[in-house]
Amino acid sequence: MSSGIFAVANIGKYRLYVGETHQLKTRWAKMMAMFVQGTFPSKKIQQAWQESGKERRFTFHTAQQISEEKTIFNYRQFLKDMGADDT
Repeated sequence: MSSGIFAVANIGKYRLYVGETHQLKTRWAKMMAMFVQGTFPSKKIQQAWQESGKERRFTFHTAQQISEEKTIFNYRQFLKDMGADDT
């Protein structure tokens, strides 16, 4: 499994949870299981999951996917933080 940085976006609330893992390919499935069981380590994110109910719009993104998306707010700062060039 590859390691990497990931982000979980709560689309309706414009919130982003960023983390890193040594198991990037399986991380989202494990996170989803924790959300459903109510055991996600971040109380704020778990609460947002519970409150959103049927209107849930959580998405999972790798750093590579984000770096390829040029419409992201503050894209230049993201690339700078990642050590990449934005041209």
